[in-house]
Amino acid sequence: MDLFVYDRVANGGSLLDRVNGLFNGPPSDFQRSSPPVDVVEDQDGYRFSFELPGLKSDSLDVKVEDGTLVIDAERTQPAWAKDAQVHRAERRYGPIHRHFRLPGDVGHDAIKAAYNDGVLEVTITKRPEAKAVRIAVAYNN
Repeated sequence: MDLFVYDRVANGGSLLDRVNGLFNGPPSDFQRSSPPVDVVEDQDGYRFSFELPGLKSDSLDVKVEDGTLVIDAERTQPAWAKDAQVHRAERRYGPIHRHFRLPGDVGHDAIKAAYNDGVLEVTITKRPEAKAVRIAVAYNN
């Protein structure tokens, strides 16, 4: 099979796109090795949603240490046959690491993690004393 890939600049993209990328954030290699995450806060706590497709749940390490949520994993490269001819390999392999400094209102005893369909969901509840409480106002006449 003949495979022809046309890249205007080595590693893909036009020169202008690559130069503009320097001003628009970290290089694409950094973005690929650091999985995307959504961090959402509501009145009860925080939810972190990490995109980690293709991993097994036992390869994920989730911990809180010194007030920091730490996510570590490893994506291993498949073993290709010795005589295999790889035409394109764009997926990223190796260690995966993300960490987030947690605010002081979180409770370290109520942390849950679940991995489903390539998404790691970490939920951290706020301490009861940190949650907003509605106070009834009495009307005195």
